[in-house]
Amino acid sequence: MHTYIVTVTAADRVGIVFSVAGTVRDQGGNILELSQTVMRGYFTIILAVEFTEPKEPRALADAISDRGRRFGLTVAVIEARSEAAEPAVLNGERFILTVLGTDHPGNIHGIAGCLAAHGVNIVDLHARVDGPRFSLVMEAFLPPDLPPGTVRAELERFGRDLGLEAYVQHENIFLATSEPSPVRVGPAAQPQGDAVVPH
Repeated sequence: MHTYIVTVTAADRVGIVFSVAGTVRDQGGNILELSQTVMRGYFTIILAVEFTEPKEPRALADAISDRGRRFGLTVAVIEARSEAAEPAVLNGERFILTVLGTDHPGNIHGIAGCLAAHGVNIVDLHARVDGPRFSLVMEAFLPPDLPPGTVRAELERFGRDLGLEAYVQHENIFLATSEPSPVRVGPAAQPQGDAVVPH
């Protein structure tokens, strides 16, 4: 099997995911993983796609662009190397890190520096500024010999004079306290006392 990483960016419009996924399907590919967001009116999607036969990255990018011509897509495709599949932090555990407080230029740079200095690998990150308020949530792998309390103390040391607070939570605890319950989508069930009797 041959795996490729595809990124697509465009001004946000309805139907881009449908277009990109349709091209992958028509090219004989299967989407293994997908992440998509809209930021400041711009749509970005990144996909890991798999094919049984090798693909020329430029040809695949052109096919995605051609099908989505009306969206003005910017597309990049690279072949995933097998060595890149190795985790950056061996035997690490996934934690959820949250930083909240006052916005300052350099917040993200400083937070990332604290983590990099301790060998923490960021795998997913979302940050937002809303007026004077700054918020950041990330998933990161901590080395097995790094106590989470050390990470929190380092982040709080950085943020003490900037009005930032940090929280570090193991993924299992985060999921246990935050995972939503399934919600049925469809017509509400008839109450038992009001059962509909066919005529």
